[in-house]
Amino acid sequence: MHFRFRGNNIQVVKTRPDPETGKQKSVPLGSINRATLAISDSLRKHCSHEELQEIENWVKRYQAVDELKLRHAALTLPEQTAMAIQWLETAGEAEARELADDLISTTAALRRVLNKRGLL
Repeated sequence: MHFRFRGNNIQVVKTRPDPETGKQKSVPLGSINRATLAISDSLRKHCSHEELQEIENWVKRYQAVDELKLRHAALTLPEQTAMAIQWLETAGEAEARELADDLISTTAALRRVLNKRGLL
């Protein structure tokens, strides 16, 4: 079984032998909502208990990795910010201007979260 990321969904695919040719064929079983990681009813219907357990285990691992990525992003933000400052000091005006609006809006969003959590 493998998982394909398709936009807002994660497609669950199983490789099965084709009855006509005997060759392995990828068959989509259903999908998982990428935002909520909810397993669709149609996917549940197309899976055995063991397959469903494998999918649920994959979802748990995916959640753990996603949480680790978020933590890593937060923990390395000060270093990344310092490097961005260093780059912005020497970057061309046009290139820096393209980034400025995004930096201002994300910095404002960060300040709102820090303030809301009582960290400012």
